[in-house]
This record gives sequence, structure tokens and C-alpha cells, in this order.
Amino acid sequence: MGSNAEYILEVKNVCKSFPGVKALDNVSLSVPKGVVYGIVGENGAGKSTLMKILSGVYTKDSGTVIFDGETIENTTPIQALRRGLSIIYQEFNLVNTMTVGENILLGRFRENGGMRGTHKRAKELLDSIGSKISTTSMVGDLSASEMQMVEIAKALSFDSKLIIMDEPSSSLTAEELKKLGIIINQLRDRGVAIIYISHKLDEIFEYCDIVTIMRDGCVIDTKKASELTRAEMIAKMVGRTIENEYPPRAHFVGEPLLEVKNLNTHKLHDINFTLHKGEILGLVGLVGAGRTEIIRALYGADKSLSIETYIDGQKVDIRDPGRAKAAGMGLVPEDRKREGLILPFSVQQNISMAALGNMTKGAFLDMSSEGEMAQRQIEALKIKTPSADTKVVSLSGGNQQKCIVGRWMEMHPRVLIMDEPTRGIDVGAKYEIYVLMNQIVEQGGAIIMISSELPEVLNMSNRVLVVCDGHITGEFNPEVDSAETIMDKAIG
Repeated sequence: MGSNAEYILEVKNVCKSFPGVKALDNVSLSVPKGVVYGIVGENGAGKSTLMKILSGVYTKDSGTVIFDGETIENTTPIQALRRGLSIIYQEFNLVNTMTVGENILLGRFRENGGMRGTHKRAKELLDSIGSKISTTSMVGDLSASEMQMVEIAKALSFDSKLIIMDEPSSSLTAEELKKLGIIINQLRDRGVAIIYISHKLDEIFEYCDIVTIMRDGCVIDTKKASELTRAEMIAKMVGRTIENEYPPRAHFVGEPLLEVKNLNTHKLHDINFTLHKGEILGLVGLVGAGRTEIIRALYGADKSLSIETYIDGQKVDIRDPGRAKAAGMGLVPEDRKREGLILPFSVQQNISMAALGNMTKGAFLDMSSEGEMAQRQIEALKIKTPSADTKVVSLSGGNQQKCIVGRWMEMHPRVLIMDEPTRGIDVGAKYEIYVLMNQIVEQGGAIIMISSELPEVLNMSNRVLVVCDGHITGEFNPEVDSAETIMDKAIG
């Protein structure tokens, strides 16, 4: 049923509780047709819970949801899609072992005229957003940005009137982000409304017409984006004023700690660099340049054709992550859900994972030591969790990330590798992780940081290496060299 109402979506006094947590507390908002509507807030503010209620994943406890003039009581994800409400999650909902065309029109092959018709319709949808991806490519072979395009085409295939984008840019390069911006504007021009959820405030100001700020399950304010300043938005999100988004740069750089020589893989060519005690070394490059490959080879997670690693001038043989850990190295991986956490395990079990060898009584795990360790990190890192026994899967992204950081804080690593340490994390939690990074280097450790957010690298690093096409193409001092100079090298 269509409607002439001004709003495509109205949410009135919606509440939702989970054991120990009131996730949504009388949340109300109204999304006009054909606008980009930003929703911002710290991890755990209730943004994702609200989206899951709208898309039928969760059931609300109370309140009213009106979509396109119709009051929606209980819905399922497929009913929401058929009404014209699509959601693109931060973790994509695609089947890697099927083609692009099959993913876009999954479950609707017959109504689209079999496989030939499916691929024809899928191509039309991809063309409409300017994407050149082949409909016969396997989704598992695509980059994150290409998967994003498939998700958008899938949303359009349901003739969506409202598309919710949850952290849509977390895996996109600057170039891909520009394309996303063009697509958002095209959709808005067609009259499609978009709810845009992001921790990247630059994108909120660039794309959004209206912004709702949430904190602790409540709506704090709703304003036109043009009427908000960045400082005001941050203060309302975190409930306090953050004078600076970054702490003062740490200056503890000492003698060489780690040397990497002649690192070669099928993708990397003659990688050589030194990391000093007390240093944060930033690695910058476009997605696919080889940044993650360097640190995975260094950590023994991937095989290399050749590599010489020296710690304190002594040659060490790091063939696997176990030996890397024994040598005093830790890794916070890029993909926390697949590589960093065991999701069905508790917060306590995930934090203690690297230190289990230090907590045994005979052949048994000393549960009280494990509990003390977990509690220490929950308090130190301000991890928001009902208890240490809560399954880590139920925490927000930022709190999951803190569990991985806490795991390594317990180990006091000499070299901590952090790959996209603040991806999908809010401003307040980011600041806390930056402070922790400074603590590690202050205690004589060193950090290698990869980040796609250039301001983060420039504000946190003592030195920056640029990676392009599997080579290190430049070394920069972020206190002197400009972002433009560094990106110029990254683009090659």
C-alpha cells in the first residue's frame, strides 16, 4: 500500500530490552521521503538494534513503527524487503559460492525468467548504479567494495523505498567512496530514502540532510546536518566534550627493536624496514597494495618466499603465529569477527586466549586467574558488557575490538601489530584505543599500525611507510609531510 504521507518511516516510542541491557528507550524519529538521514552514536548506542527491529530481525517490546503509511506490527526480513525496506549490513549478507547475478535475485529465479533472465535483470540493476561487475563472477572472488555494489543492486531489485546502509564505507578505498557518494545522490534523486549509519563524521556531513544522534539507547537530538558542528555532534554522542579526537603524539622512539629484511612473497617485493622501541609506525596504501600481506607474513600467518627477522639484533625464525607470540609479538587482525574472536565464546574466554599457558594449575585452567584477568581488562578498557560470561557475539563492534586489544595488553607485547584497529568504532572508543596505544609505546613496546583512515595514521604515527603494488615506495614524517604528498606516493 503506497502513501502520500510526507514520511517514508515513522518510529514512535520504541523500546527494546535484552537481559541486563535496555537497548532502546522510547526512541522516536521520522524519515522524510527522498532524503539521506544520518544516524550517529557510540557503539552500544542502539543504532543496530533499531535497524534490526525495522528489518524484522528483532521484535520490539513496545512502540509503533509506520512504514509508507502502514503500521507494521511484526515483520520478517523477507516481508520488510517486499514492502520496500532494505538493509545493507556492515557484514555483507551474500553467498560466496554463488554468482553475482544469483545473489542479487536469490530465491526469485523463476519469476525473473530462469538463469538467463536472472543475469539480464542483475546486469540492468548493476548498470543503473554504474557498476561494471560481471554477473557471472563468483561473489567470493570480489573485493569488499564490489560486494557493496552487489548489496546495493540487491536492495534495488526489491524496488526499495528506504535503504539502510550500516557502516557502508568501512572497507572502501577513497576512490570507491566517491562512487558510493555518486550512487547515494542518484538514489536520493530517484526519491529513495537512505538511512546512513557511520562513525566517519566527514561522510555524515557530506551525504546527510538530517542527522539523529543517539546515546545509551535514547535519541539525544535530531537536526539538519547543516545546523550541526563536528564538535557539537561528538559532545552529544559521547556525553562529554572531547577537545581533540587524538591524544598528543607519543615521543618515546629509541633504538631499533625489530628489523625486517628481504621479505618477498608472490605479491610483495623486497620489503625492508626497521621498527624502533617506543615507536608507532604507520603503514599507508590503497586497499590491495599489500599492507596486510606484509604484517601477515611478518607474523607467520602467511608463508613467504623469503624473510629475515631480527629482534634486538638477534635473528628469529617466525614460521607461524605461535612462534611470533613467543617472540613477543601480538596481532589485532583486520577482520575481528573471522580472525580475531571466537564468537560463541564468552568475553572472558576471548580476553584470556593468548595467556592460557600462564594460567594453568597442573593440567587444568585456573579459572579464578582467568576471571581476574578478564575483569582487569573489562575495567581498564571500559568494555560495555553485562558480565565477563556474556558471549562476545552479543557485544557491539567497538566492545568486541576492545576484547582483542585487552587480550594483548595482558601479554605486554614488545611488538603489537594493529590492522585497522578502529574500524567500525565510535569516536569515544577510538580515543580510548589511541590512549592504550600510547601506553604500550610508553612502556617500551612498539606498534605497527595499518589504517585506511589517513588522519588516524598522521596523528598517531611517528613515522609512515607507504605501500604501493607490493613495494614500499616512501617513508615520511607525519609531523612535517602533508597528507597530499603521502597519498600521491600511495596512488603510485
